Amino acid sequence: MMKGKPPAILAQGADADKPAPSAAGGLARAATLMAAATVASRVLGLLREIVAAALFGATDAKAAYVIAYYVPFFVQRLLLGGTLSIVFIPTITRYLARGEQDEARAVSANLFTIVLLLGLAMAAAGQLIAPLIVPLAAPGFAASPGLIELAVHLTRIIFVAMVFLALSVYVTGFLQAHQSFTVPALAPLVFNVVIIAGTLVLGVRYGITGLAVSWILGTAAQFLVQLPQARRRGLRFGRPDLRHPAITALGRLAVPAMLGLAVVEINAYVGRFFASFVPATAGTNAVAVLDYAYEVVQAPAGIFAVSIATAIFPLLSAHAAVDARGEVRATAMLALRTLLAIILPVAGFAIALREPLIRVLFERGLFTGRATSAVASAMAAYALGLPAIAAYYVLTRAYYALHDMVTPVRIGVGMIALNAALDYLLMRVWGATGIALATSIVATANAGALLYLLGRRLQGVEGRRVGSTLLRAGCAAIVSGGIMAASAGAVGPAAVAQLLAGGAAGAASYLLLARLLRVDELAVAWGMVRRRGAVVR
Repeated sequence: MMKGKPPAILAQGADADKPAPSAAGGLARAATLMAAATVASRVLGLLREIVAAALFGATDAKAAYVIAYYVPFFVQRLLLGGTLSIVFIPTITRYLARGEQDEARAVSANLFTIVLLLGLAMAAAGQLIAPLIVPLAAPGFAASPGLIELAVHLTRIIFVAMVFLALSVYVTGFLQAHQSFTVPALAPLVFNVVIIAGTLVLGVRYGITGLAVSWILGTAAQFLVQLPQARRRGLRFGRPDLRHPAITALGRLAVPAMLGLAVVEINAYVGRFFASFVPATAGTNAVAVLDYAYEVVQAPAGIFAVSIATAIFPLLSAHAAVDARGEVRATAMLALRTLLAIILPVAGFAIALREPLIRVLFERGLFTGRATSAVASAMAAYALGLPAIAAYYVLTRAYYALHDMVTPVRIGVGMIALNAALDYLLMRVWGATGIALATSIVATANAGALLYLLGRRLQGVEGRRVGSTLLRAGCAAIVSGGIMAASAGAVGPAAVAQLLAGGAAGAASYLLLARLLRVDELAVAWGMVRRRGAVVR
């Protein structure tokens, strides 16, 4: 039974299961803001990868850097950044919704200091444990002389960057809890610009070590650019008090959240673990290949899925705080259906135009034609799971808003075993592409299980409506993908011309087919672009 509703968040209509225009409008405005900034950030992120590809290709050195980044990132996400983003926003949102501004400020100051101290301890410990954890993360590197040692050296450097990244994630969560999205959305742009500049200067002079040092500079800039706005919102350092009731409550929530993140991150590492055993051929290392491919696939996931999920998380948390389960369901499913209508044609584009896309993005300098073929094949396999990868962001935010950290963990534990088995089997047949395909299969199974169990928690998830959107948008995306491939093949071998012709034909055909098939969720997407909400009826 709905006990109440937060003011100015959702105007109750005749049908409680449908979000009213004010809710869709709020979602649209917040998502549009972050989507615009995220588009720019992802473009800069791809430019960052383009620069790295030209300097280091898909070589063993780049593979060592990939492991050196992900090992500290795993520790940081597990202990600080990711956990904080999950448990902090709902907690502060409840204080703010009750008008307890002073208590929210005190808790924020307390936790800010704790994050700093834990971050410094984490960086110091990383210097000691790097030689122990790198061989565990990429045991196959032992077959290449000096590769483990290089990865350890780079890992120690990047552990320092994780201090600033943890602080940045915390400040981002603080600002989002206060409904301030602009500065957090722009901060990643600063991060990418600094890394690109650092790579061009330090990478050229010091090689792959310069790329690692650039991460320290980039994460520091990302934190510092948000700090003035956070201070204006009242964020200060405070005396660390682990016995404060809110901190102890956060600690209790953090344990299952950490387990959930561990499952997610371990699943991500399973692929790299097996990829380290794939023999490098002609200077092309499977770990680096998968990293480039996943970066390209993650770009649209970041632009659309992360933007929408981040925008709805405070809204979901506010609805959950007053036990408005129907409104949690309606908001989450509106976001999910809209996301599917957007992301399915993007997946079709990545599959149909994989070769020209990778050639245009990366093939220069040390990034060879052989690397292009390998990355394009892996990217297409990842793209098969792109709708599920995108859906995961929305579905998990619904669980976290409900303070259910356990269910995603239980599902994820089973996915680790499935992922490992599929990686082992498919890499023996298709190498790096097999590992990417295994990731897509696991992502689809994971999203399906999350959606099913969420429906039991919320007394339904509009299954027929979601399935109908998936079917209609999926059919339109498949047909438009075929049109893209045919159009690209008709214009000759020039990669840029193939992308332009295929992309234009695919976009036009998808929009036409979506209209004919009544994919009405595109109206919400268009409302986001125009900064106006659109209600799907």
